[in-house]
Amino acid sequence: MALLRLSSVLTFAAQLVDLVLPILAGGILALFINVPMTGLEKRLKRLFCKAKKQPSDKALHLLSFFITLLGVVLVLVLALTLLIPELVQSFHSLYVQIEANIPRWTAYLSAQDTNMDWLMHWLEGIDWEQLLHRITNSIDTVLVNAVGAVSATVNIVVTASFALIISIYMSLGAESLCHHARTLVCAYLKPSHAAGLLKFCRLFRQSFANFLTGQCSEAVILGVLMTLAFSVFRIPYGSLVGMLTAICAIIPYVGALISCVVSVFLVLLVDPVLAVRCLIVYLAVQFIENQFIYPRVVGKSVGLSPLYTLVAAMIGGKRNGFCHEKFQSFPFSVSLFRAAASAARRSARSRSAWLRR
Repeated sequence: MALLRLSSVLTFAAQLVDLVLPILAGGILALFINVPMTGLEKRLKRLFCKAKKQPSDKALHLLSFFITLLGVVLVLVLALTLLIPELVQSFHSLYVQIEANIPRWTAYLSAQDTNMDWLMHWLEGIDWEQLLHRITNSIDTVLVNAVGAVSATVNIVVTASFALIISIYMSLGAESLCHHARTLVCAYLKPSHAAGLLKFCRLFRQSFANFLTGQCSEAVILGVLMTLAFSVFRIPYGSLVGMLTAICAIIPYVGALISCVVSVFLVLLVDPVLAVRCLIVYLAVQFIENQFIYPRVVGKSVGLSPLYTLVAAMIGGKRNGFCHEKFQSFPFSVSLFRAAASAARRSARSRSAWLRR
């Protein structure tokens, strides 16, 4: 019956996804925010443990949230403060170069005594009335596309705003949400299934926290390496590219591509030859970092050996491309820990059965 009304089912599914998308996005964002929040909260508790009047857990939780939020805002403001003036200066220098070269280009064209009869003949052959009629008819399509683009942009902004608000509520009320989720799981699942699911959630949370910590450390190392490489090879914007690379390394899937494109574009505005050198140096540093530094730093944080981390990255690169390979070590580590726990249980059962004999 559902196959006969496939369009209605797909429409309902799209509406359902559109409805829960802010909640899902807010939950993912809260998961990212919760990692530095938890670390800050532990350090604040350790800091105030010897104080005569210790603040409450709720106050420490709220303080850690505001410190995390302030840190994220400061990093973004610093990146934009460095990036926007460099872009403005690059475009200004490009404009000055073009303006300075216009007389030389004009003199060159005049000296060539170029025959422009073909251009006049082509312009005379144009049916201007028909061209104007086509432009008038296409205005409706342009307006419809413009309205659609504006509507999509507004929808994205509204969804992002709701997701941000939901993530704030989830971050501040994480303890009560965990308690409610644990109550529902224990109420509607068998005890063995509930225990297994809760254990998996704890493993997922711990592995994700370790992975994000290692990813941030790796991003800082990558940014420093990129700055040093640009300085050694005399490529401009070394500090800016290093900070941009470090920030974009946190972004899943498209972060490396964004930083590479922006870096090459900035250098291209200065010198096209240097842009080629910039691309080669950038890819070389990324390759060295991916193959030798990333497996050790992130692998150690998630509890995997460098070999297993490199294998996970290679599998992710083969399946989803170069930009996706770094983010395969986290699910790989969760799967490996689950497999290790299952193997330990099987081994214990086999050993006990062998001893009973």
